[in-house]
Amino acid sequence: MNIKKWLAGSLICVLAASALFDGLFFWRGIYDKPATTALADTLSVILLAMWIVADQRDHPQVQRSFDYGFLLTIFWPPYLPYYLWRTRRVAGLWMCAGFLCLLSLGFLVQLAIWLVMHMR
Repeated sequence: MNIKKWLAGSLICVLAASALFDGLFFWRGIYDKPATTALADTLSVILLAMWIVADQRDHPQVQRSFDYGFLLTIFWPPYLPYYLWRTRRVAGLWMCAGFLCLLSLGFLVQLAIWLVMHMR
């Protein structure tokens, strides 16, 4: 298993566990941001930046600067769609939509719980 698959799998596991905890906290009525969510958010940004750095090695058309990893960690929201479009074109837009769905999974779980609770 190469490093890109391992990082993508880790990112999916972290975001799924975070969504599960977000849903459980929402269901129990804890609305403030617990430490587990803050840890998962930080870890997901680091894993996403590491995936981009590992993926960039396969695409020589993207040039790296001296502090590429640090800049990715800070400016990942505007850079992710640009990077995916630059390296994969239309398929990159689908990947960007997948990353956005993964990153908003906690909100979607909370929305589903809210809908179920208010449909009664």
